[in-house]
Amino acid sequence: MADVFQLLAEPSRRHLLEALREGEQSVNDLVVRTRMTQPSVSKQLRILRDSGMVSLRPVGRQHLYSIQGRSLREASEWLSYYEQFWQEGLDRMDEALQRPPRARTRRKA
Repeated sequence: MADVFQLLAEPSRRHLLEALREGEQSVNDLVVRTRMTQPSVSKQLRILRDSGMVSLRPVGRQHLYSIQGRSLREASEWLSYYEQFWQEGLDRMDEALQRPPRARTRRKA
């Protein structure tokens, strides 16, 4: 799973995955959508393909790429625990802030 986070740490890969959310696309379509160079798109797609995050489907001379969600789903499930943990903590803090302040009592020395 650490590999997923390492892959997603690269902004250009995130841009490609965002573009692929709309469905299968060619390298040229991704170049236009992401405003990246063709060599850069091809390099990042190769890395994503080798990791299993995207798949390649040749159609004639064209190569169409699409997202393979398994690794992303595993990362999302792992993160959802922490999302719940933080949400519960924020809810408790909100409840504490909504309570009226306690009167301070002075201690005698």
